[in-house]
Amino acid sequence: MNSQLPLIIECRSNDSDYRQENPHCPYTPKEIIQEAVRAWEAGAAIFHWHGRDPIDGKWINDVNVYLEVIQGIREQTDLIINPTLNYVTKESNVSDRIQHILAANNDPALGVDMIPLEFGSFNLDFWNPQTKQFDSYDQVHTSSRAYIKEVLEILQVNNIFVVTICWNTGQIRTAKCFQEMGLLPKNTFWEFVFTGEITPSGILPTLPNLQAVVDSIPKDDQWLVMCWNGDVMPLAAWAITMGGHVGIGLGDYPYLRFGKPHNGDLVDKVANMAHTLGREVATPAQAREILKMQPRTVVKEKLQVVAN
Repeated sequence: MNSQLPLIIECRSNDSDYRQENPHCPYTPKEIIQEAVRAWEAGAAIFHWHGRDPIDGKWINDVNVYLEVIQGIREQTDLIINPTLNYVTKESNVSDRIQHILAANNDPALGVDMIPLEFGSFNLDFWNPQTKQFDSYDQVHTSSRAYIKEVLEILQVNNIFVVTICWNTGQIRTAKCFQEMGLLPKNTFWEFVFTGEITPSGILPTLPNLQAVVDSIPKDDQWLVMCWNGDVMPLAAWAITMGGHVGIGLGDYPYLRFGKPHNGDLVDKVANMAHTLGREVATPAQAREILKMQPRTVVKEKLQVVAN
């Protein structure tokens, strides 16, 4: 892996609801778009988000919400757009989960650039270190191999870039099986999910564990680290020096040790860390090239409005 490649930073804006801890976790389309612009200006190349109810922040699968966000991001940035597939706590009908993706791709001015797909199921019950109990005991994110196969077939037909999400090495092995089937392209972007104390289902964020997952994929493949419900900064430092990439945002952790930051503030900290460690930060266009994605035409007049 070439550690001199520009660093791709993904902003992960609102996956979990940390609004009570940090009011800058975005709910409404306007807030999500504003956070996307802030992240882009700070150095993010990829933007990931979930549709949320503007009042209570619950996950919603409203196609119009997604289209509004995509339009706003397209008008003001050249970010690589990476929305969720929705419904993280259960396996719902595939057509329901992917309808916003297909709706966006039906409009040439909108579209999505990549889609994240988990390659296995996992328990979502949160651990409470104070009570020494789980907050629940039956929350499971179901991602069966039949479901994975169906989604990959749809993404393949629609020529949508797949981000391979893995919570453990077994899911990496599963993804490789789908590559051998010809459903998951060899050219994928591996995103490794490490988790903090309250989510023991994931990979503990240590250097040996990072090395283990990196050793599980071909040496020239591109990979990224994130830390769900935990601080990604130590992993970020290792990933930057090892040639990987970094995902960070208020959707993963509130980062209260930095006050009450916006997503852009967090992206800026990773970008500054990269510069300190001697690595440049990738623009969206450079990230597309690194990931061997198709280039996208940017409306320069609209970008100039933001720059001014």
